Amino acid sequence: MFVFYDTETTGTNTVFDQVLQFAAILTNDQLEEVERFEMRCRRLPWIVPAPMALKVTGVTPDMLDDESLPSFYEMMCAIRVKLESWGPAIYAGYNSMRFDEPLMQRAFWQTLHPPYLTVTNNNARMDILPLVQAASHLYKGVFSYPKTPRGRTGFKLDQLAPMNGFAHENAHDALADVEATIFIARILAEKCSELWASNVAAARKSDMASRLVPGAPLLFVEYFISGPSVWWGQRVDQQGASTSAASCLRLDAHWNEIFSLDDEALKKRLTASPKPVREIALNKAPVVLDQATARALGYEPDADMLAQGELLASSEEACAKLLQTAAALKEPWPEAEHLEQRIFEGFPSREDSSRMDAFHRAYWPGKAALIRSFEDERLQQLAQRIVYAAAPETLSEADRKRMDEAISKRLHDDHADPDLWRTIPQAYEELSEVRSSEGGDAIAADIEGWMSAIGAAYQLT
Repeated sequence: MFVFYDTETTGTNTVFDQVLQFAAILTNDQLEEVERFEMRCRRLPWIVPAPMALKVTGVTPDMLDDESLPSFYEMMCAIRVKLESWGPAIYAGYNSMRFDEPLMQRAFWQTLHPPYLTVTNNNARMDILPLVQAASHLYKGVFSYPKTPRGRTGFKLDQLAPMNGFAHENAHDALADVEATIFIARILAEKCSELWASNVAAARKSDMASRLVPGAPLLFVEYFISGPSVWWGQRVDQQGASTSAASCLRLDAHWNEIFSLDDEALKKRLTASPKPVREIALNKAPVVLDQATARALGYEPDADMLAQGELLASSEEACAKLLQTAAALKEPWPEAEHLEQRIFEGFPSREDSSRMDAFHRAYWPGKAALIRSFEDERLQQLAQRIVYAAAPETLSEADRKRMDEAISKRLHDDHADPDLWRTIPQAYEELSEVRSSEGGDAIAADIEGWMSAIGAAYQLT
């Protein structure tokens, strides 16, 4: 079974923006529809949407705060129930690994649900975009592709789907985009069958780890701004499925020479393009083809590559040292400062997991009473946010005041950091892009009036 899904959001920041619409279609293995699900919610009070995102998706200011819509928390609860009833399945989207997946993980976490629904309980995930990109190189002529303003091959779904026969009048509506994604997936399954079958067979982390074993030359297909990168490589770490990424070395490099370099020369070689060491995520369905599949597509490792593979297989100690050097060159993960960034600071304890279940079962006064019972202070903050957004009257006056002040600061205090949340002053600046677009004057005026109103509701003190 497959679950194709898409989101529409307040912007493109996967840490601080919010899902406003979620849509999914369950299909069988032949990609025939079984059931569909779609839901919208209202805006969280501390979120300022990107004006251009509102124009593109057709979401009006009235829709953002429509009291007839469920809250963000209520929507995420309903999504979890529906998706769990559909599983186990392979979850697929279009550019979902980079965008929808991290957004949904944080959306579940911020509403006190287990965040990794798509990769637990025998679920797996795929992304249709990398397969379409791979097909542009491996299967010439199957798809017609749009061109970017710079003349490169384009892959935007709202352009690709119509060019290949899909009536996509409602582009940027989540449900319409799911239908377009399934349309593209059916072409892949029919006309790029080796590529499709290979990716489906290794969608689960354990299956990808079984394919990516040390000593086995494999064909890797990646895509960068400059175009496709197709290369033979071989895994050299010994961690199997116990790690999130496999360390793979290109077989077109001369490893005897690289192993003999001194430390400084080695560091330069490891950072030179193309990088000879690649970290391949095991649970993000990379395009990795075994030799039989690659051979069916006309790719075969030459004698020099096979010799390099044999050298790597017999040089475990040298490979381990190389990986240590490569690891030391990685930029450290930035320290999390804000609540939304702290999702990776550990799983809840067994006791807090029980409290999360109790929180979901309780009515709003009961939810409010449970806020400070959590051991993990992150969960206390998340629970308080949930209650404030849906039933602020159940919080104490002091807690409401603290939340009001925090939201006021978020909306008005212009931090000037593009990686953080959008403020009202920043959104005002972004309105110029809307005004300069076709039909944008009226839309910009509506958004400006709405932002003025929410800004006044949460004045800085």
